[in-house]
Amino acid sequence: MRRRIPLSEREDYDVLGGFEGNEDLTDDTEFFADRGRVARSAGATLALMVLTAIAFAGGVGWAATREMSVAPGNAVWDIAIHLGFILLCGLLAAAAVIALGMLVVGIPYARHKMAEARSRNADQAP
Repeated sequence: MRRRIPLSEREDYDVLGGFEGNEDLTDDTEFFADRGRVARSAGATLALMVLTAIAFAGGVGWAATREMSVAPGNAVWDIAIHLGFILLCGLLAAAAVIALGMLVVGIPYARHKMAEARSRNADQAP
């Protein structure tokens, strides 16, 4: 039986620690202090989860209406391939919604962080 290592004795496996400039020097305490902003972020996350579930159901529904006969001699393989196609379409639809949601959220966030880094670097310039 494996012995559990206490957290105090575990090594820090920081994969990105070896890269230069890996420290995020921006201060996020202002964000977490604003409860309304945190609530809006949580609401956006829940909305993205609901949209993803709806997209998955829509992809499954669309794929289920498609008539496929890829293995007409073997009913088991025909059903298995059709179910795989249905699940794949649902997952692709959900992944597309998540990707679009991350672009909608990520692009403004990245622009904000870059502007903060530019202003910080401009303040440090001699």
